Amino acid sequence: MAVPDCTGPKALEAGCYISRYEALTRSAGADAALDDLAERRANSGYVSAACHQLTHVVGRTAGESSGLAAFRQGSELCASGYYHGVVEAVMIALGPDQVDRQAEAVCSEFRQRGPHSYLHYNCVHGMGHGFMATYGTDVFRSLIGCDQLIENWEREHCYSGVFMENLTAIVNPSRPSKALNPREPLYPCTAVEDRFKHECYLKQTAYAIYVTHDDYGAVFRLCQESADIDFRDVCYQGVGGDAAIMSSKFVIGEAAQATSVRDLCQLGPVEEARLSCVIGAVETIIRDLSGDDTQARALCVVLDGTDLESVCQKTREEVGKKLTSAGHVHQH
Repeated sequence: MAVPDCTGPKALEAGCYISRYEALTRSAGADAALDDLAERRANSGYVSAACHQLTHVVGRTAGESSGLAAFRQGSELCASGYYHGVVEAVMIALGPDQVDRQAEAVCSEFRQRGPHSYLHYNCVHGMGHGFMATYGTDVFRSLIGCDQLIENWEREHCYSGVFMENLTAIVNPSRPSKALNPREPLYPCTAVEDRFKHECYLKQTAYAIYVTHDDYGAVFRLCQESADIDFRDVCYQGVGGDAAIMSSKFVIGEAAQATSVRDLCQLGPVEEARLSCVIGAVETIIRDLSGDDTQARALCVVLDGTDLESVCQKTREEVGKKLTSAGHVHQH
């Protein structure tokens, strides 16, 4: 199979990169495809911004041929999208008739070998993406799929995969998002049952930022005025997570990234918003870097002398303890 170059006019075409990484994975293997993606990301802002979705492509392609055994390859590049893609492929292969019945078995290997480890997290989060792929991006049906999991921790992370896929599917021509409303950016969080709202608000603020053209102040106000009162702080945390992700993609240098996150969180209209924003940023940074808290430490440093610094340090320590006890992703 020919591997597209994606240079010249094609350097800004998502379809070309999807074809490239499908072909590279099939011809050279997942690790080679991810190495190529890492190299291209370093030299292209477009690839850097699309990196997580492209790692999904590599994972899906590897998972189609190897199933969950593909977890033995791959890496955490760009927030571990590779592993999510592998699980998507496994669940698509099960199909809508079997996927609910088999749900508890999909991640059983990781549940037994390293409960609450990064591989376990990435597997159950990937299940949320997988349910969406299996059920044609139907958020409400996919959440019911996640409810087949017995343990609450697994269900929560599965829900997060559903809501994340609802956002990323906005650019998927074969199965576009069905539960997004630009006139009501926090939907479907306002419509789902309470047990789903926490994970929904953490993810949905990214869409609100998209439709407001990166106006973080406007999204803080949206959380303040439109989010369910009991989940307002979670909505603010979502904004913090978005600030961390945006800074990691588009700002160069550790100190500059930390300053960018600080400045965005300080747009919060009330102290609760600013504190929750920092909590969300720290949790996202450490999760997406698979337990490495170097960037979170840098954020705490630039918050020096403020109330935000103490909540930054406390969150960093709490997340670190959770992750240390859970085990690291490197198990292959």
